[in-house]
Amino acid sequence: MFCVFLALGLGCGAPERIVPGQPVRVVLWEFGGLPGMQEWVKAAVERFNAERDDIQIELEFRDWATQRESLISTTILGDGPDIVRVHHKYSVEFGELGGLYALENFDDFPSVRSRILDNVWDPVSYGGKHYGVPVTMLLFILAVNRDILSQHGLEIPQNWEELKAMGPLLKKQGIDAFTMPGGVNLDTAYRFLPLLFRAGGRVFNADWSAAAFNGPAGVAALSMLVDMKSQGFMPAACAAYRFDENAAHWATGKAALSIEGPWWQNAMTGNYDFDLDKLVLAQVPGPATRYEEHPSGTLLDVVMVAITGYSPVPDHAWEVLKALYVNDPVWLKPNPDLGGIPTQKAAYAPGVESDYIGLDELAEAGRNGISWPGHPGITEIQRHIADAVNMALTGTLTPEEALDQAAEEVNEILSDY
Repeated sequence: MFCVFLALGLGCGAPERIVPGQPVRVVLWEFGGLPGMQEWVKAAVERFNAERDDIQIELEFRDWATQRESLISTTILGDGPDIVRVHHKYSVEFGELGGLYALENFDDFPSVRSRILDNVWDPVSYGGKHYGVPVTMLLFILAVNRDILSQHGLEIPQNWEELKAMGPLLKKQGIDAFTMPGGVNLDTAYRFLPLLFRAGGRVFNADWSAAAFNGPAGVAALSMLVDMKSQGFMPAACAAYRFDENAAHWATGKAALSIEGPWWQNAMTGNYDFDLDKLVLAQVPGPATRYEEHPSGTLLDVVMVAITGYSPVPDHAWEVLKALYVNDPVWLKPNPDLGGIPTQKAAYAPGVESDYIGLDELAEAGRNGISWPGHPGITEIQRHIADAVNMALTGTLTPEEALDQAAEEVNEILSDY
């Protein structure tokens, strides 16, 4: 039996996890997920429950947007699920609060860790402990409409200068060179970060005592976007776009390029009549010369599976976590139906086949990926960055003014820790 929830609310009830003579109950909350991911989880839980008479999983689906609120309420109450599949940024905030269980408590954790790519463990760590198993990577990469470029004799831009140079020709045909979410929402911050990183910038300074996104790289990245929009090379309405509006604009052939990720392939086929033969993936371009000296890269997000700090059955939850999210063969083959590319090393062994378009580009982006800093206040910090991008795109403030204002707000957050 599955309890499916699309908003915050009460769960399936909370009877005891351990009752003499009955299987141990382990409650799993899955936040979000493409339809293919949800179907796989349901089937995996059914298989597990059929094969085991000592543990039974109770599965609930919850809205991706309610992750933080759900974790806050359950951590305060000390009662909720035993396992959650969530964004990696919550490893820090809720690891610090005791809302998540350190994996170092399990003797076989080193064995699990050795099977997974090395660079995806930092985002799920805090204070020398790891609070989740990285399951999939969400990489931000350039989505290209191959037909638009070929019909106009254009090549995939390798830098910002080439990107801007595409604008006048496409504008004459009523096509935007580039589109992205620019509204007051986190989608906006997530598209700005790859440009910041490509220019050599970072979110914080080295010791995390002050914001750094308002440095030369950040100002250059935001100025480039404002310049593109002011010249009519981006949608006039993009300053109000969220993910859905941006996807619709790109999918209907109104724009050539957008910054997206491995979910884009299924979003195009699932929601729009888009011919995937037109889709090409490429690395997000940066400036011809970096504005700061940090290594260039793109944004890397990780989806992790974690055990809650208040679970009365952490050892049983660990058995479930390993069975579903580590040992299941689904994680050994990159599968676009799951919404992200797997983190296990074996998934990239020679001869592994995949239905992903541009898997090599995605893998390269993963190797060069840079994550959001693992700071407890990162969600609020993301909102300030999104606000800055929006204010610059709407002309309310200059790029420098907008980023400096956001930096002041972020510095106040940093001073509290």
